[in-house]
Amino acid sequence: MNEHPITKVLVAAALLCGAATAHAMGGDSLRLLLLGAQDMNTPQVLWRADATISVESSSGKHATQAVAIFAPGKDARWYVQLREPAREALVLGAERKVMERTGNKNQTVAIGAPIDDLGIAYEDLSRFIAEDFKLWQITDESPETVLAGGYPAVDSAYVYRAYTFDKERTLILKVQFYAKSVSNLAKFRRDSGHVLLGKKWMPGTIEIENFAENSKTTLTLRWTMNPTVSPDLLTPAGFPAAPALAWDAAAPQASPATPVKP
Repeated sequence: MNEHPITKVLVAAALLCGAATAHAMGGDSLRLLLLGAQDMNTPQVLWRADATISVESSSGKHATQAVAIFAPGKDARWYVQLREPAREALVLGAERKVMERTGNKNQTVAIGAPIDDLGIAYEDLSRFIAEDFKLWQITDESPETVLAGGYPAVDSAYVYRAYTFDKERTLILKVQFYAKSVSNLAKFRRDSGHVLLGKKWMPGTIEIENFAENSKTTLTLRWTMNPTVSPDLLTPAGFPAAPALAWDAAAPQASPATPVKP
């Protein structure tokens, strides 16, 4: 049966409207959104995240605990330690490398290196910096969110990343990580349960699916501000000899995150 000419016109108009809607946000507006998301995950003071980490894979389930300390400043540094297996690491985000310490062994690895057998990499949890990407493109848009992707302009384990941004709160909701080619979706990250840390929205839960390893890693986070830590933990010179955080030390409660319904 032949389509009526008016039907064809209406379909074409709908497609054009859909394309216009998907790209309604202009370049300047996208730039402001990217900078807003960058600011949202940039600390002005020290942040601490206490995490319970669970991993589900074809080989079974296992869990561990972790503590992360995020430092302010353009160096995008953060420290993380795992309880089991015992490991500490200083992530030097701007330098795209990680100083790892396991017992008395110290080594330096790329930021794309895996965090033990958790199915995630240091890069997957590192700070979002808009200038680390080039050729940003909007691929989808709704009244509440924007999906935009970019190609890394710095050393990375990925060739392309696509971010779903919350327009109103200028935060990242999802990240698609593509490795080796733009047709190979390697990992998918979802952030949820956001809480206010001062004036910053931070996720209460992070889920990362690793398709190559057929695994899913879930981090349940509790955030606090202005923790008391040794400055040496966050400096390349001091880190190798700095003592790890005590596991029986309670996280400071002076400046807790504030749960707010999205």
